[in-house]
Amino acid sequence: MTAGFLALGLAEAWSDSPTFDEPVYVSSGVAAVLHHDVTLNEEHPPLAKVLAALPVLLEHPVVPGNGAWTGNDEYSYGARFVAAQVAAGKLRRVTFASRLVPLVETAGVTFVLYAIGLELSGAVAGALSGLLWLASPFVLGIGHLDGTDMPFALGVALASWALLRWLRWRDTRRLAWLGLALAAAAETQVTGLLVVVSALAVVVAAEWRSGIVRALTRAALAGLIVWAAVWAIYLVLDPAMAEQLPRLVPRPYLDGIRYLSVHDAAGSAAYIDGIAYTGGRWWYWPLSLAIKWPEAGLLLLIAGAIGCRWLPRDLRRRAGAAVGVPAVLLTAFTLTMPKDVGLRYLLPVLALWAAAAGGGLVAAAAALRGARRGAGAVMAVLLVVALAATAGSFPGSIAWTAWPFRPNYTVVTDSNVDWGQGLYALRAWGAGRDPWVGYFGPRGITTTADIPGARPLLGTAPGHVTGWVAVSVTALNSTNRSALSWLRGWCPVDILDGSILIYHFSRTPVESPAPAARPARLCPGPWSSPR
Repeated sequence: MTAGFLALGLAEAWSDSPTFDEPVYVSSGVAAVLHHDVTLNEEHPPLAKVLAALPVLLEHPVVPGNGAWTGNDEYSYGARFVAAQVAAGKLRRVTFASRLVPLVETAGVTFVLYAIGLELSGAVAGALSGLLWLASPFVLGIGHLDGTDMPFALGVALASWALLRWLRWRDTRRLAWLGLALAAAAETQVTGLLVVVSALAVVVAAEWRSGIVRALTRAALAGLIVWAAVWAIYLVLDPAMAEQLPRLVPRPYLDGIRYLSVHDAAGSAAYIDGIAYTGGRWWYWPLSLAIKWPEAGLLLLIAGAIGCRWLPRDLRRRAGAAVGVPAVLLTAFTLTMPKDVGLRYLLPVLALWAAAAGGGLVAAAAALRGARRGAGAVMAVLLVVALAATAGSFPGSIAWTAWPFRPNYTVVTDSNVDWGQGLYALRAWGAGRDPWVGYFGPRGITTTADIPGARPLLGTAPGHVTGWVAVSVTALNSTNRSALSWLRGWCPVDILDGSILIYHFSRTPVESPAPAARPARLCPGPWSSPR
């Protein structure tokens, strides 16, 4: 099953164009390896970006100069990096290479979840946990991209597994592994510090009856390993940072925390199911889950969470401490963020949910006794349906939405449907049509230079537009919602890659209908008309 998932992921990694953040991650990873510059990207830590950049070096990408290779220049340098690959004809190959490690990390989450499920209720539970993870178009869609969400999910899953193992054996060797696993979480996203703190608190609580000194010593040892591992990564990438060693954490890591505290505290334009707003709404996340996760898989996750009540008492406590606590903390943190740009922020929580659900489903089936066969049959059917949804989402997994939330472009925006992955399809379609284009994608891609015959839609009055129009769903629903409000009053004639709407005007839409809250469904004919 994992091999099939990887095959689909590799195909999509080749067919999807660079998404919004990927060029920044690729270029900063390359800069860290080749020029020991860990400050190019403000979003720290750098480990995930560096690992993803290693296969890119085999493609010999064009690396634009950047002066002394110090200081932050991520946006303009990322744009120059993309432009350089386009000019050299290497954009597709470089992008594909940057996605290989993240795809392997996505598969790695599957095996870690298997290990957690195995620890809870045996091999069947482990297999269910892994399959629940794979049985989602959303995981396939995000898993083949170069980002920090999937590496963080892997780091969090490793930390939970290591803590679960330590709670069972309580020995020094497993405590050391716990420290390394926590370092993996802390080295993939700064929010991994929440996982570190919660795990160290669990260690103290678990050892409290053995004496306060022993409890604090155990926690301090695990914390020391985390500290050493975080420092080791920075020193390998930039040995000159040895002069900062008296600091508790490297200066760039602190800068990353400061950056996210400002960047993620600023409300962004959001849209879901016809509702547009700025800032954060707690209901965005459960609604996004219903839209982006297969119904069959979601039912199994809910049933598995309920089924955890039938786990043996001691095992239930350990699972709550190792899996439940970090999941709750990360969920609470995410729900309070004012950046409602995609369910991907909850990937670590969904991974832990799948891990616990596998054990809960097996425990519940065992407790049902007389209805065990029936329960097993129902679980098998739901799992097959969810896996079929993953396979059926190919090759547009990023844009996939569950029924009845369709057409996808009417209910979601940003990374839930359109993260800029449709450039290749747009370039092929645009040849010979001279379209007006409003494309949402990575910096460095310009409408007039990189899309054949294209004319910029943004900044053009509706009275000057006629013929073909192509507009990204994200531009229409959120990032340029006001400027393109007139276009939502017309129906599109087609959709490219599930993420770019195509309009065809036989005449200039001078008398545009009133702006609508959401884009219209596809037109019944070849021409766009008022909705």
